[in-house]
Amino acid sequence: MTDIYSHDSYTIERVYPNCVAHVWSAWSIPEKKAKWFGGGTADMDFRIGGSERKSFRNEMGEHTNETRYFEIRDEALIVLGYSMAMNGRVHTVSLTTIAFTDENGGTRLRYTEQMCVLPPSDGAKGRSHGWGVLLDSLGSYLEEDTIANAGAMRA
Repeated sequence: MTDIYSHDSYTIERVYPNCVAHVWSAWSIPEKKAKWFGGGTADMDFRIGGSERKSFRNEMGEHTNETRYFEIRDEALIVLGYSMAMNGRVHTVSLTTIAFTDENGGTRLRYTEQMCVLPPSDGAKGRSHGWGVLLDSLGSYLEEDTIANAGAMRA
């Protein structure tokens, strides 16, 4: 029976020099998330029971992410479930926990994903690669936002 599905998981950690409030705002405010989250989001409703939907196209076809928020603890924790579909066929369904902790004035972000993989799929390898790129993009956004806000304060 494992030919028709499998389970997998992975964890990615990043430490950002920005305070937890700054990193949290990049996840919780739609306009900020749109700047780092792979071309933005559509229909983001960041609250317990809320949802989010995003689609993008690449050489493999149309990819659609549908998310539901199950738990949100301000500046500490997000628990969400999401599916990824390609060309209309769901190939992974995941439970994801994103934890934010203070690390010497910066933020340690711990992203853990548990998934059901429905072949054919790139599975955990594809999801972890994609999230690694997104979390790097978050770091770049935070750096640019810090510089922009510092410039605005001087003006």
